[in-house]
Amino acid sequence: MSQRRKIAVIYNERSGQQGQPVSAQLKDLLTAQGVEFELYEFDPGRVGALVLGVLDSSPDAVLAAGGDGTATSVAQQLVGTSVPLGVLPTGTMNVLARDLGVPARLDEAVAAVLSAPTHEIDVARVNDRLFLCSTVLAVLPHLGRIRERARSAPGPRVVQLVARTFQTLRTYPRMRLTMDVDGTPHSVRTRAVVVSNNPLAEGPAPMPGRGRLDTGKLAVYVARDRTRWDLAGIATKVMMGSWKQAKRLRTYGGESVRIDFDGLGMMSVMTDGEVIQLTLPLQFELSPRALSVLMPGAAS
Repeated sequence: MSQRRKIAVIYNERSGQQGQPVSAQLKDLLTAQGVEFELYEFDPGRVGALVLGVLDSSPDAVLAAGGDGTATSVAQQLVGTSVPLGVLPTGTMNVLARDLGVPARLDEAVAAVLSAPTHEIDVARVNDRLFLCSTVLAVLPHLGRIRERARSAPGPRVVQLVARTFQTLRTYPRMRLTMDVDGTPHSVRTRAVVVSNNPLAEGPAPMPGRGRLDTGKLAVYVARDRTRWDLAGIATKVMMGSWKQAKRLRTYGGESVRIDFDGLGMMSVMTDGEVIQLTLPLQFELSPRALSVLMPGAAS
């Protein structure tokens, strides 16, 4: 696969990695690759207009340098176009980059993405909000908020946040969930739900990977915990990479999923690392192979 010669790069200077500014690193690495490029700083308040303006210059590809939230925001305007998205992992989790087969080191990632084959992957939505990796519900967004605060907290504050994590796990209530998967109803009590764009494969924490991104299926993972130790048991299985063996974890799959929680009108959810409030019920839909991406992992 020959290199693309005209590249637009939207970078998030505030993403997770420390050290030399992301923009300076990208300038050096792209110059060394000999490509024509323009750098644009990510602004969550105007990313839609930014990407549309970038597309007017007819780039061969648009690269998103940041975490999963940055990549998803950029992808919103690329769905249905012929311009592929490339992902450079400069964020905290970088789940999408990993699942696309992008190397973790930025210098290796730039070289791999520029020469990667194009592949079409599925796009999921919850209440019309796009996500490329997963949406998590119930206690999990609250734990995500604590994790984000811990990233920049001084040592003593981190200890307090760890204590708050255990307190949240201890006190968060089990709630009645009603769910419809491709027309089949289900009802369970739970404290944790993950809806994944394509099924997860067995693998180690913090987030198992996906073997494919184009199956056309959503996967729903529901913790059916009955005691405070059941979630800890599931978490242990995740850490060991054997989460599919967890007895208190139920898996469902389909193309359309509707989820509601008794007694609630709104709920905090975390989509691709970003915590937002959405109105219930939550309607999940999947659009097969709707986004073109640069996928080093498909090169073989």
